[in-house]
Amino acid sequence: MAKIPPASGFFRRLAIAGVNLLTPLHAGLLVAYFALRWLGGGDLWFIDALGYVLPWLFVPLVVLLPGVLLRRSRLLLVIVAAPTVLFLLTYGHLYLPRRPVRATGPTFTVMTYNVLYRNSHADGVAAAIEAHAPDIIGLRELEPPMAQALESRFAGRYPYRRVEPGCGFFSRYPILRYEAFRLSQDEGCWAQQCVLDIDGYQVTVLNVHPRSPPLRGFHPFGLPLGVPTGFANQGRDADVRDLLSRLEGIDGPLVLTGDFNLTDQQSLYAPLARYLRDAHRESGWGMGFTFTRFPHIGLPTWRIDYVFHSLDLVALSTTVGDYGGSDHRPVIARLRFAP
Repeated sequence: MAKIPPASGFFRRLAIAGVNLLTPLHAGLLVAYFALRWLGGGDLWFIDALGYVLPWLFVPLVVLLPGVLLRRSRLLLVIVAAPTVLFLLTYGHLYLPRRPVRATGPTFTVMTYNVLYRNSHADGVAAAIEAHAPDIIGLRELEPPMAQALESRFAGRYPYRRVEPGCGFFSRYPILRYEAFRLSQDEGCWAQQCVLDIDGYQVTVLNVHPRSPPLRGFHPFGLPLGVPTGFANQGRDADVRDLLSRLEGIDGPLVLTGDFNLTDQQSLYAPLARYLRDAHRESGWGMGFTFTRFPHIGLPTWRIDYVFHSLDLVALSTTVGDYGGSDHRPVIARLRFAP
């Protein structure tokens, strides 16, 4: 009678088979994704959608890379090197030490915070704000009850305030000029544009919220797991393009804040980053995820909230705060004027 192999031997062979199978599949997926992007396919709906979860597509490397090293297979080492290099090229700089920057003039702190329209925890939102004591706050999804609670609480600290449907702007600095408008010829969300007097410097600050792009699909046989068939990004993209046109007419120091519903791996991030600097990429550390698909456990999943600034300014530090009952974490950037 043949001997039954020990369980350890079975699991070892299973692990080897898994590494042999998953390593080329994983590498092929990522190489195909980046190849399509580089060949001009960044606007394809599935490439755009994958831009949200791209950092998580690299997570299998945590298991595959050690597994390949233990296998000592030259072929697998070459294959696993491709996604490893892609990760380092895409995100590696976010984990490097930041070089000191030269700056002059006053330092001021900007916060952007999507407080979630159904969030009733005004104390939690206020605590998230107070933890960082920003000088300027751009609030998104701000409903009247939350707006009233925050205005009452911060009336002394932020004497200069403007509130519009779904958004609010709180400032320690005087507002010299103010405009409220809707993106995409009144089809998008309300946005705010202020010119502030920051210790004698005039700075334009925008608070925006391009529309969220829903994923289209169907549920076969009534199953809870849907099959995606498209990505309705037209509204978001129109809002961002409208915003880019507006930015062309603004001179002088500029700060752009908001929930963009856009990651730094999607095609419309590039024109924003060519015109302005992303404070997190300049002075933050790590992925800096700001939004969670799992608010009950608070696991952040991707970065769609930003503080951008013009070349007239430099970011000294950028961090993210606590949820405060929202599904977004605030982004806090400390800025100073460039020499």
